[in-house]
Amino acid sequence: MKTNHFKENREQLMVLSILITFLIPKSATGGKYAIWEETVPPLAGPPPHIHPDEEVFYVLEGEFEFMLNSALIPAKAGSVVHIPSNELHNYKNIGDKAGKLLNIITPGQLADYFHAVGQPVKSEADIADLNIVPDFANMDIGQALALAPEHAVTFHL
Repeated sequence: MKTNHFKENREQLMVLSILITFLIPKSATGGKYAIWEETVPPLAGPPPHIHPDEEVFYVLEGEFEFMLNSALIPAKAGSVVHIPSNELHNYKNIGDKAGKLLNIITPGQLADYFHAVGQPVKSEADIADLNIVPDFANMDIGQALALAPEHAVTFHL
């Protein structure tokens, strides 16, 4: 049974296979920081990348593996992972169902990138089943890669 992830009172975006729910948008902080929740399907996560924002991830649900430079960091519910500015990193949900992360990011420029590449969520119908492994082979990442340089994001594929 598909879980209901739609939040009518929050801005939400589908960024490739990940649901972003904005809790405190950077516009509410004068561009100093942003906070959002990420609902991540099993085996999903961004490819290794670098950006100037500093991030703190708090694992709300599930089990993740973070990569920071060459170090692998296991993280389960209750874990905190700090990603310094301009460091190569990524994460992956290594569980068998959707996991949730709280992301605190400063100054929050990555939010602009998500708005550029994400699809606005207007109803539950706009959200893929987040408890199944996404079809990575047929995922169109062209726009995400093309717009990355405009937002100071560099992917290492």
